Order: sequence, then C-alpha cells, then structure tokens
Amino acid sequence: MAVLIFLYYRVVWGGVPGLVVALDHCRELYCDFVRQYYPTGRELLISGRPSNGYFYSSFFALLLVPLGHLDHGAAVSWWSVAQLIGVGLLLLPALNYYPRSRAAFSLYVVLLALSMPLLHNLKWGQVSSLVTGGVFAALFLYQRGRAGAAAVVLGLAVAIKYYVAVVAFYFLVRRDWRFLVVLAAAFSLFWLLIPTVVLGPEGNWSFYQTVRERVAHALATWMPEDINAQYMPSVVGRWLGTGAGRGVWRLLGYGVFLANLAAVARLIRRGIPRAAEWAVALLFLSLPFAIETSWPHYFVYLPFAQTLAWSELSNLPATERRRRWYLWLLLALSIILASMPFFQLVGRWQDYSRLGVLFVANLSLFILAHALTLRQPAAESDPPEPAALPST
Repeated sequence: MAVLIFLYYRVVWGGVPGLVVALDHCRELYCDFVRQYYPTGRELLISGRPSNGYFYSSFFALLLVPLGHLDHGAAVSWWSVAQLIGVGLLLLPALNYYPRSRAAFSLYVVLLALSMPLLHNLKWGQVSSLVTGGVFAALFLYQRGRAGAAAVVLGLAVAIKYYVAVVAFYFLVRRDWRFLVVLAAAFSLFWLLIPTVVLGPEGNWSFYQTVRERVAHALATWMPEDINAQYMPSVVGRWLGTGAGRGVWRLLGYGVFLANLAAVARLIRRGIPRAAEWAVALLFLSLPFAIETSWPHYFVYLPFAQTLAWSELSNLPATERRRRWYLWLLLALSIILASMPFFQLVGRWQDYSRLGVLFVANLSLFILAHALTLRQPAAESDPPEPAALPST
C-alpha cells in the first residue's frame, strides 16, 4: 500500500513541487516556516519581536532560535526532520490499534498517508502534526501508566499551540488532579517562566502584546473571509453567500461545543470501552465549531477518529451492521471527502476549501461518533463478593 500510494502521488503530481503548487497558494515548500518561523528565530534575540504573521507563543519562538542561526538550506533540512517527527507521533495510535486488529492498524496508516490535512500541513511546514501528535503521545504514555511524562508532553504541546488544551477536559472529568497539577506546572514552565527568563518580563510581555494585536487585526479583517477557514460560521457564510448572521452561527457553534463537552463528560463517567480515545476524538471533532481559524491542517486528527469509528462499526453483530447502514455511509463520506483522491477529483484547492469539504468530513464523523458512543453500554463493574454461608 505504501508503494502504491507513493506511485499515486508521483504519477498525479510528479513530485513535491507539483504537490506544493496544487495544495494551496504560495508555491514555496514550508511557506509558513520560511516566511514566519525562520525570520522569527533569526530576529527574536535581537529585536525581541516576532515576524509579521507569527501568531504563536514566545516559547515556540525560542525553539526556533537555533534554526534561525543556520543558513536557509540547513534550516529547511532540519525543519524537514521536525516534520517527520510530527508524522511519527501521528502514527502512535497505530501501535494501539495493532494488537486489537491488524486491519485497523493498516486502515489507519493508509488513511494517514492519503490524508489531505496531513499533506496540507507538510506543504506549509506547519506544527499541527507536532501538537496533535503530542496529544497522541500523551495519551499513549498515560495508558501505559506514565502519567507524569504524559502531562509534561501535553503541556509542551499546549505551550506551542493553545487549542490542544481542550484535551485536558478528559483529565478534569476523571478528577485526575495530580495529572492536572503537573500539566499546569509544565505549561507554566514552557509558556511563561522560560520565555520570561530569556527575554525578560518586559520583553516577554511586549512579545505577547504584539501577537495579541496582530491576531485581533487578522480576526477583524482578512481571517473570517479566508476561504481556507473551515470554522463553521465561515463555511456557512460561504454557502449562503453572505456574512450576515455570523454572530448567530458563532453562538450556535459555541452551543454545539459546550453540548459536546457535556456528552464527553457523560461517556467518561459511564466508563464506556475506549473512553479515553473516544473523548480525545470527540474533543478534536468539536474544534471547528469554536476555533475561528480551523485551517485544513488542523484536521490531521481525522484518520485517528475515522479508524476508531471503523473499529466500533466492525465489532457490531452482522445483522446490526446491515440495519445501521447509514452509519457506514457517514464514515465513508468522511473518509472520502478528507482524502487526496477526492481533492484531486475536485481539481482546484480554491473550490475544495471554499465548499468547506473538510468541515463536512468533520461534521459527518462528529455525528457518527456521537451515534456510536451514545449506544455503547457502560463498562461492567466487578461482580459483588459472594455472600458468606450461614454458620451451622
């Protein structure tokens, strides 16, 4: 399958340059790295300011400083290593799928290899694969009894890109206070303490003020109208051909997000099978209803959730699988829409993004995930101890 997928990319797009041009505007590989990350790494310790278009933490900017001291070619090569690490982290769930089902393992790897969001992440040189992979790494460690290490890894991911903090809700519902304390300490260390020591209190404050002002300007000007945004109000506005009513759609999205939190809390308390994985999947799937940007590369979590749903559907009795055919339809819709073959079928990245294809892929899987988790029975508790026999 890996060979066939490689040949598919080679035959259709000819190589990396062809893929870069086809996936989005900017004809340069790692455009976000070259135009934002690399200049920030070069200038941070000199001017203390991020480059234009940099919307991330000062801690992540400090991580970019070593790359900023390299020449352009060497920096791009090392960033390729970082991208490969991100892909490796995204593959961690495959290690959990493998003992349960070889088919699920193979499906996940294939879906990831054909994932349009992953290719979009690689085209831009983005960090969605790294931070989402960081969440998968935290879950991987936590399930193996390494809660402290898991909290530190999650804190590191949150300090780079804040939206993955939504996963902390799982540990909050479980009342794992020890994990949450370590997570808060790790996040404070990475996000606040280290940058304050290196840049100074005023320098760090000034950095975040600059980033905040630039984000506010982007949200007030070009960001809501960007056709790449898969945020629900943006997608619905493009469907309707008007931005009127955006506030109503925003409130509706927040309502869906909060209702999802309640549903996730319920499934955690019920202790359904694979509760941790379902919680992570549902928390990620709710992001396009609440995160203003929701660029295509944010959706690198889709193969994880798709494989989880496939595993659950495959375990249904044969008669129920046939009776609930519409659930398979929802899964197939999500898989097809988020794949590179469908992206190729659409033909132009502008049409693919404008139509909100990834939002629809996410929405169908969001509905499916709730349909599957609502029907799951709670995990059986240990049987009671047998009553003592009466004495004679």
